[in-house]
Amino acid sequence: MSMSENRLLEVNNLCISFKVDDNLVPTIKNVSLHIDKGECVSIVGESGSGKTVTCRSLLGLVPMPPGVFTNGSINYGGMDLTKITDKGWRKIRGSEISMVFQDPMIALNPVYTIGKQMENVYIYQGKSSIHSKLDKKTSVLKKEAKERSLHLLEKMKLPDPEGMLNRYPFELSGGQRQRIIIALAMIHTPKLLIADEPGTALDVTVQSSINEELKRLVKEENISMIFITHNLGVAKDVSDRIYVMKLGEVVEEGKTDEVLLNPKNEYTKSLLEALPRVTGK
Repeated sequence: MSMSENRLLEVNNLCISFKVDDNLVPTIKNVSLHIDKGECVSIVGESGSGKTVTCRSLLGLVPMPPGVFTNGSINYGGMDLTKITDKGWRKIRGSEISMVFQDPMIALNPVYTIGKQMENVYIYQGKSSIHSKLDKKTSVLKKEAKERSLHLLEKMKLPDPEGMLNRYPFELSGGQRQRIIIALAMIHTPKLLIADEPGTALDVTVQSSINEELKRLVKEENISMIFITHNLGVAKDVSDRIYVMKLGEVVEEGKTDEVLLNPKNEYTKSLLEALPRVTGK
């Protein structure tokens, strides 16, 4: 299937199974979705619906084996990502497609300072890609890494960005760590950012501010975003379109307001009915 000029990524009839003993257990079933340049898309559904497995497959992070692509394609930049090699994935991860992981408590290395971790990601992530910087001197790369790191920490509204580079993860709050993780994911300005429930491990007020900063940063950097969540309120706030998943399948899709105000699938209706209401109705 040919992709339109504005289409950044297109998933067609994707099927992923996992090998258990001698059997293949279907997990992702004929999932089709797309995201255009500059667009924010949410994938919503309850835990176990296949949201994270689908999105991890876009970065080659589903272990193969036990995972197996049994059908479908992931089209990006003229390539089918289901068929590329490990070397091909290294060219894409970070520099083209990046991911913000769910738990800020375990996503950072506790024995390195924030500055060292951001420097390492800047220098070595995607080093085989067209953005390769290995022909530059290490001192130049380190200076560039620090400038980019400070720029992103300021954009994430972290206090004292210069001092933050010399601190260790255990010295930071959960909200600060999540902002650092977002900055790490953005360090090479990827074309597509996948955010896997970035505020789930945080309290509600911090989660809200994290989502606002993420939405603003994505817009300022002019990149596309896939936002994974089970919270329909958050999906309404951050996305242009929504895909609803249940048991490994997309059961409804459409513009955010259309899906939330006029849901057609019974599962989508049940998700909306499960939302807590202040009135109790």
